[in-house]
Amino acid sequence: MNELNERDLFRVRFRFLDLIKSFFAAEPDAEMMSRWRSIFSALAMEQVSPRFDNAVKEISRALNNKTLKELQEEYNKLFVNPFDDGLVEITASYYLNGRNYDQALVDIRGLMHEAGVQKDVGVTDPEDSLVVMLDIFASLIEEEKGSNGERMRQLQGRLVEEFLEPFIEKFTVTLQDNEHADFYYLCCRVLGSYLELEKKLVVSM
Repeated sequence: MNELNERDLFRVRFRFLDLIKSFFAAEPDAEMMSRWRSIFSALAMEQVSPRFDNAVKEISRALNNKTLKELQEEYNKLFVNPFDDGLVEITASYYLNGRNYDQALVDIRGLMHEAGVQKDVGVTDPEDSLVVMLDIFASLIEEEKGSNGERMRQLQGRLVEEFLEPFIEKFTVTLQDNEHADFYYLCCRVLGSYLELEKKLVVSM
């Protein structure tokens, strides 16, 4: 792979992680919804993999059919309102260990220490929350550009296989079974299909 292609690959990976993170980091606003519509409309014209292409087409249709208010209400029911019966957990420990702040959190902190990466200042969510795990993934990709690239790719593979992939599998089922979840279930499908691509990439590198 030549230098230009490597640079393009890094850029694409960062953009996808940033896109997926934007689903879960905050309540969507009009600017974000417009961005999502534009990106997925363009992606729906491409062919990447059957699973990814199907997820992209479904979320593109949903974005064209839903209103901003509907997305905001769904986000708050699922991730914000502690008194709503549709609220879902969003940490790896909860899905992998049965409760928050458990072994998965300890293990992810160990991986971060090994990689020499830290949680962003001001972030209050635990390191095993979905948004922070995506930040960690992006940091590992950034560190891959340095002299320790092979080791960073190995840690990316661990993050995907040991944490993100099993977490997303269970998280997706949870949202599929949640009567309040519609759009965000599709977001999980996009994330799961993208992680499948990343897994092939980091394992084969």
